Amino acid sequence: GIVRDVTMREQAAPHLQLQRTALEATATAIVITARDGTIEWVNPAFTTLTGYTADEVIGQNPRILKSGQTGADEYRLLWSTIRSGNVWRGEFHNRRKDGTLFWETASIAPVRGASGQITHFVAVKEGVSERRLMEARLLRAQRLESIGSLAGGIAHDFNNILTPIVMSV
Repeated sequence: GIVRDVTMREQAAPHLQLQRTALEATATAIVITARDGTIEWVNPAFTTLTGYTADEVIGQNPRILKSGQTGADEYRLLWSTIRSGNVWRGEFHNRRKDGTLFWETASIAPVRGASGQITHFVAVKEGVSERRLMEARLLRAQRLESIGSLAGGIAHDFNNILTPIVMSV
């Protein structure tokens, strides 16, 4: 007969279940890809953000989200950074399943196997379209306020020039 000590595995099972439950419960989208970029796992928040279910994206490449509005140089930098073992952080302008565009911030990190080689990548993503819209509105309001101040200053100066002319008539 063969005897196997499964004590370590039995002790680790509740811890692994807790980790999986936490990853699925988080409101931030998480994507795990193989080294070649093939999606292997996504959490429910990914579906909320993109409209794609896990079944629709597992086995796919994240480029299915590309809108064409993020430059190729940014993608080259991303791949260069993560393949060299570093964390990349940035923003994407991506496309949901329904075709609508959205902005997301992402942090993509390499995952190393037991031998130290990069085996996977994990991306943590958050939709920031609403924040960018609010920033754009604030910037527009600030520009309008500046234009109003400029116009008020010009009107005041013009009034100062006209006052002596009007008074002499």
